Order: sequence, then structure tokens, then C-alpha cells
Amino acid sequence: MGNISKVKSKRKQDTKKLPVIVCRCEEVTEEDVRQAIQNGCHSLEEVKRTLRIGMGHCSGRGCLRIVARIIQETVGTPISAQRFPRSRPPLKPLPLGLLGAYKNEQQEC
Repeated sequence: MGNISKVKSKRKQDTKKLPVIVCRCEEVTEEDVRQAIQNGCHSLEEVKRTLRIGMGHCSGRGCLRIVARIIQETVGTPISAQRFPRSRPPLKPLPLGLLGAYKNEQQEC
């Protein structure tokens, strides 16, 4: 029994060293976000411009709330007071081939 608890506690120590991915699309870690905040980015928009969070395939659906929570913890700005970027079309990622196959019938040469 004692050996199992040692293995579990060792595993917890190992996972604490791993970077926590906040934005999977742009591969931004929690440490990256905290460093940007330390360097003077105190709003969601400033962090977005610096680290490109919310600019990947998901358009921020996965990461913006997480980053807003980190800003709330470190800067003190409540999530409700933070300005979230507007979602701009396309709302879903489109394959480039679909756009390339589009023919404009009003083409003039």
C-alpha cells in the first residue's frame, strides 16, 4: 500500500512541471499568459494581440474565458468587466479549397 501512494505523489509532482496549454490553436501556455500580464498586458485585448489567443481555428471559443479568468486572478478585473472580442465570420473554419472553388459570375476582364 505504501508503494502505491509514493507512485501517485511522484506522478502529481511530475505533472506540476508540465506546461498547461491555454490556447491549443496557437499553443499558448498559462505561463505565457502570466508572463504577458507581468509585462504589462492587463486586458484581454492586449493579451490577444501579444499572444494571438483567440485567433486560431476555434476563434477563442476554447481559450478566451480561461485567459479572462487568469486576468481576473492576477490583475483583479472581473470577468464581467472584461471586453471579449466580437466573433467575426466565418464562425466555422472553412477549407481553402471551398473558397478557391467559388466562382464569381460577375467577373469582368
